[in-house]
Amino acid sequence: MQTPLVAWTLSFLRPYRSRVLLLSLLSFLEIGLGVLQPWPYAIVIDHVLLHHPFRPSLQPWVDRLTGGNPITFLVMVVVAGVVLQIINQFASMFHTQVQVDTGQRMVYDLRFKLFEHLQALGLHHHITTNTGDAVYRLETDAYSIENLVMSGLFPLASSFITLGVMFVILARLDFTIALLSLTVVPFLYACLRYYTTTLVMRTERVKELESKLVERLYEVFAAMRLVKSFARE
Repeated sequence: MQTPLVAWTLSFLRPYRSRVLLLSLLSFLEIGLGVLQPWPYAIVIDHVLLHHPFRPSLQPWVDRLTGGNPITFLVMVVVAGVVLQIINQFASMFHTQVQVDTGQRMVYDLRFKLFEHLQALGLHHHITTNTGDAVYRLETDAYSIENLVMSGLFPLASSFITLGVMFVILARLDFTIALLSLTVVPFLYACLRYYTTTLVMRTERVKELESKLVERLYEVFAAMRLVKSFARE
């Protein structure tokens, strides 16, 4: 990613530093909750079904909470798993709400700057540029900032952190399996690099066609009154 693009993107993030911090905290919370989700199943299988003992430091606490009753312990684990899922869903819902709200605010800021820039351009530009294309840039291309930040940077950073956390946990359990799990990363990267070029070219082509379609619609609707008037006469 080029430095001017990074600086340009950060200029839209600075007014929303508090929201970006909140999104980062919510992302870490979701990662932590995602890591904890398999543990209730592991506890049920290892310590309820297979009757494996806890660590000596934890066994007294478990016996004190459950009274040594495995049914009580199973109910507590199930309730803890349900509560964990509910918290995860609420965190995900709130994260999505803040993310969409912040993204829309950034889109509004970009549209405002684009509109000011269009107003400052000279007469030659407005003569040579179709009105439909200008409206398309304001309406559709302004979403690029939301796609870049909210659908690009944040998910990418979250995925890297999740991959690192999962690798560390898996390495503590079995280092060989942890290394084997990373063998898929080069394949995914190669696929991403291969399809990115094709997707970028096709996306640019689609945007060109959409822009021409909007231009055509503006021309048709602009002449609609005149055509209808002559047809009526």
